[in-house]
Amino acid sequence: MTQSAYIHFKSDSFPIIPGEDEETNPGLFGKSLAEWLSLRLQEKGLVPEEVIAEDFGWCVPVPCPPYRAYVACGVSREAGSDWGVYAFAEGGLFSRLIGRDKRAETLSSLYATVKICLEEAPEIRNLRQESE
Repeated sequence: MTQSAYIHFKSDSFPIIPGEDEETNPGLFGKSLAEWLSLRLQEKGLVPEEVIAEDFGWCVPVPCPPYRAYVACGVSREAGSDWGVYAFAEGGLFSRLIGRDKRAETLSSLYATVKICLEEAPEIRNLRQESE
């Protein structure tokens, strides 16, 4: 798996949906953020799939053939309005074996789009990027 840096920010615009953490590990939230980000990515010309729950939070799957890319979204109950997102890509075993792995480029493009979506949103504040 190839992963981007984390983007952290504050926002009060993503309500916790009752019971959403039953699909993830207890106390992890982010479904409303993932749904919001999925819509913003569509506006930027990407075609995200339906938001999915993972044990670490909520993901927006973004097909980037031949890879599978995702944007992970989450907050813990203790963090309140402190959110975090990062992108990651899976797949491409054959391309890695023959030395033509382009996941980094795919991931870089997706990450840049996610960052633009967040920077343009008035409901997002204190945006900061964590080193990889």
